[in-house]
Amino acid sequence: MSGAKIPNRRSDNRLDICLPIEMKLESGDTIKLCTRDLSTSGVFLEKGEHDLPPVGSIVELKIGQQLGMGEAPVVKGRIVRETAEGIGICFLTGE
Repeated sequence: MSGAKIPNRRSDNRLDICLPIEMKLESGDTIKLCTRDLSTSGVFLEKGEHDLPPVGSIVELKIGQQLGMGEAPVVKGRIVRETAEGIGICFLTGE
């Protein structure tokens, strides 16, 4: 590879932040992960030691309470990309 950067196609700014996340899988199982970055449209979760679901899977995310919002919010998302470091999830709205 020539070392050229891949253009950033994201429309939202990302915040580099590590927050604890509980991810509920389609099977009903829950795993604990940590965010690498967060935006209004999605999140990147670090893989750690976990086997993660494939691209296209729908998951529920419960974001840690460090946000000072009382009860932790729960959002639905679709896994849209996978790297060696983790997965990118796009938040689903209105579903």
